[in-house]
Amino acid sequence: MNRNNFFKKTLVFAIIISFFSINFTLCTNAVIYNNIYEKKSICDQTCYVVLNPQNSVTSDDTASLTFYTFDEAGKKQNSVELSSNIAIEIKKMFDELRNKIIYEPNSIETWELKNSFINLLDENGLLPEKQSKDHVFSLLNPTWLKLASNSNNLKARNPLNSNFIRSFFGSYFGTSIFCSISSAGSGMMMPLFMLPRPRAVAMWFSSSSYYGGVTSVANLFTGKGFLAGGSQGGLLLGFMGIGLTYAIPGYTVYGFIGYSLFAGVTAEYMEFFPPNKEPIISSESPDNGALDVPVSLSKLSFRIEDPDKDLMSYTVTTDPDIGSGQGQSKLNGIYSVPVSGLEQDKKYSWTVAVSDGNVLVEKKFSFITVGKPPFDPFNEGWHYRKKITVNHSQVTANLVDFPVLITTVDVDFREKVQVDGDDILFMDGSGVANKIYHEIENYEVSSGELITWVKIPSLSSGEDTEFYIYYGNPNCSSQQISEKVWNSNYKSVHHFEETEVGDEAVKDSTQYTVDFTTTNMETSDFIAGKVGNAVDLDGTNEYMGLTHDSPEDYAIYSKCNTPCASPWTISAWIKVDTNSQESAIAGRFDDWYWNNYGTGFKYVNGNLVLMSEYDDSNPTISTTLSDTSDWHYIVGITHSSTGKIYLDGILKVTGDLDAGYSYRFLIGAQNYDGGLNHCFDGKIDEFRTFDIERDESWISTEYNNQNDPLSFLSFGLEESAP
Repeated sequence: MNRNNFFKKTLVFAIIISFFSINFTLCTNAVIYNNIYEKKSICDQTCYVVLNPQNSVTSDDTASLTFYTFDEAGKKQNSVELSSNIAIEIKKMFDELRNKIIYEPNSIETWELKNSFINLLDENGLLPEKQSKDHVFSLLNPTWLKLASNSNNLKARNPLNSNFIRSFFGSYFGTSIFCSISSAGSGMMMPLFMLPRPRAVAMWFSSSSYYGGVTSVANLFTGKGFLAGGSQGGLLLGFMGIGLTYAIPGYTVYGFIGYSLFAGVTAEYMEFFPPNKEPIISSESPDNGALDVPVSLSKLSFRIEDPDKDLMSYTVTTDPDIGSGQGQSKLNGIYSVPVSGLEQDKKYSWTVAVSDGNVLVEKKFSFITVGKPPFDPFNEGWHYRKKITVNHSQVTANLVDFPVLITTVDVDFREKVQVDGDDILFMDGSGVANKIYHEIENYEVSSGELITWVKIPSLSSGEDTEFYIYYGNPNCSSQQISEKVWNSNYKSVHHFEETEVGDEAVKDSTQYTVDFTTTNMETSDFIAGKVGNAVDLDGTNEYMGLTHDSPEDYAIYSKCNTPCASPWTISAWIKVDTNSQESAIAGRFDDWYWNNYGTGFKYVNGNLVLMSEYDDSNPTISTTLSDTSDWHYIVGITHSSTGKIYLDGILKVTGDLDAGYSYRFLIGAQNYDGGLNHCFDGKIDEFRTFDIERDESWISTEYNNQNDPLSFLSFGLEESAP
């Protein structure tokens, strides 16, 4: 044999055995690398792929192929010379058979494929001497395979293979019993010796210096298994099956498929299948975000469920501490922990942590207890108060549950309020009165600066509205409850007072917890804004947003699969850095191929544009906004086929719009064909969304209050407790 033919034969068989380098992966994507075996993460799963040699071959090439059988009598083998066409045919059928044995060991198609493969081997003289087709077929159908197929009610689980991964000499280790197995790679099999029972002991080794190896193992009773890749070694007890090897000096490849009583593998990489499914926590009671929960509540309950039916342990903690509990080795079901000592008008958080032995899942819930009846704060530890008066001329209509902005710097606060402002309390009158709810956006103890939002139950346009701020109680806990400031019509409220970036770093004040994740932003992008802090976006790649189809994404906008008639309002303060830009301020919009649709605000070369559409008809309304020197209050409303734009509290335009929806909610960018573009260059503050149409009176009063808080209200003199 000349040197050229030798390398051609080597190349032909390299193509034949390339199927050993895995054609099945644990995700639908395939990544191919040239002459290396590599772990690649795609779709949050691990895929192992090896490049088949790319050189072509002719039908005249031949190669030597060896076929093995392993049974109670030992190892048998036979080698023959084959044309490349026949070798490739064997490769394809063996490839299919490997996957069938792993995934469908009991199907009729697998049984027929076994017969076809053995017939193909027989036709080409590959069966070892004195071994019939029936005998080889029996090696692929051991008695325990029949047992598994007839045991529909058997709930056996392999305790050694409950999706566990442990470190083993710097790699991973997996085991299985009563399993189907296939393996291939660069390396060798070592049938060391034969025993009467179990029938055989075999080992194999594969080195990553060439292609490495790929081994698939699946338990016949549970369907669970693992995929091992890279440098690896394995041990089989009671193996029955068939194999192929090919060797040239310094290079050996192997492959085998069959069944084993026991398989143990240590490997460079390992992925278990089906992947471990994490426990599910649901059916919490009280409901997450529940308001007015009775203080007589005696227990917190929840349901835990493991899709894999693994036993679970749980731990429950509360903040403030009203009770805790834990449980071990629990089945799917509803569990509870006792609580006591709840106080009125207080927010409680509770966390359930559940582990199935592989993964720990935590879920946090909260509720607020029922409000206090009327009381006099001076009788409950507060020492000071001031009257606050809203100037009725700044209120354009009688309004209900209106969040009033208060900004002030008060030396009395600096000297008498707790360092975190926890003792600040608002009441709707002096003496015995009702508590009214507030959220502190910022309090600076060093200066006495206070920025807070207070929900006024009734705001009059005909006469001044009065309420009181109490402070100076060193012993009380926090009196603010932001969820009660913003009622259920507020779908998101973002003050941007945070100075952190990352996942869900920009917090929402409503009960819906629509927390934005920042992208390409830094802490320096949080700057002084119109009210407290704001965000400063660079117009290049900075933005905030939500994960597509997350529960928060649904909360922030009433999603419709067809044009919908539900009203939606969006508002914010913005300061444009350049009026020569085409950018997305906030909303849900896409630019897919020729379609440009969604709902939200854009800024286009000196114009504020409101878009709401379902298809590519591109309906928009707009108004001029070319000023780059100051902040402006923008409000956009879509309702049925009508859109409205308010600028600085004044209705600027009303026009026809579709009522559409789009992909994901973003601030400062828009989606397009899976990417992002049209990033906003400017500053944004006090961003909000509503699921109702706000009227002109509400919007103009908001503008008056937030644009000039000192003209909107005034403080009286300090009064001390008697």
